[in-house]
Amino acid sequence: MNAVDPETHRQIGRIWHVLDRDPDCRVIVFTGAGRAFCAGMDYKREPNGKAGDAPIRYRSLRARPGASKILDNILEVEKPIVTMINGPAMGMGFILALMGDITVASTEAKMGDTHINIGVTPGDGGILLLPLLLGINRAKELLMTGDVITGAEVARMGVVNHAVPPEELRAFTLALAAKLAAKAPYAMKTTKAALNMILRRRALDVMDLSHLYEQRTMRTEDHREGVRAMAEKRKPKFVGR
Repeated sequence: MNAVDPETHRQIGRIWHVLDRDPDCRVIVFTGAGRAFCAGMDYKREPNGKAGDAPIRYRSLRARPGASKILDNILEVEKPIVTMINGPAMGMGFILALMGDITVASTEAKMGDTHINIGVTPGDGGILLLPLLLGINRAKELLMTGDVITGAEVARMGVVNHAVPPEELRAFTLALAAKLAAKAPYAMKTTKAALNMILRRRALDVMDLSHLYEQRTMRTEDHREGVRAMAEKRKPKFVGR
């Protein structure tokens, strides 16, 4: 399900500059291998396999610099990025999908920012992106409920640009990418750079605080319980500490 382990986290941070320097590339299509886009952070991949130990380990990854590097590097890419959400996109995976310039989702793909469901403040960019896409109150509803919704619903809300049936997703996305690739490259990159300045300035306001809160909540018993409940496929019992 393309869950993000520490090595994948580092690779996602590095790959954008490689693609941006490729002279044969005019447009980047960002999608997931197999049946999922990205299931989010892999909290369960632990050396001893013991559910609930993930918060301690991931605290050592210094998620604030890593998450900021991913966001910064994506915003620095001069070429257009078209995200093809081919399947489930959860938590960090959902926010990675929304970091593209234009997003196309399968109508059947399930997605949502589910950080709250494991007792964590969203620190990957949901607090930055969703209010811009939805308005503050609808963003609050998604982030504070952790609801999982379909690509069709997400498109109706305006979170993604397009939702198409799964059998049409690849052809639709590649046609859109080809349309962008035919545009004047310099005009394309300067238009994108100017638009991304809005996100850069907004990121200065909210990203550091959301990362700080994310790190604090990852040290709580509620987060441990959330991870255990997810691994055991049951509802968590949060206690407020």
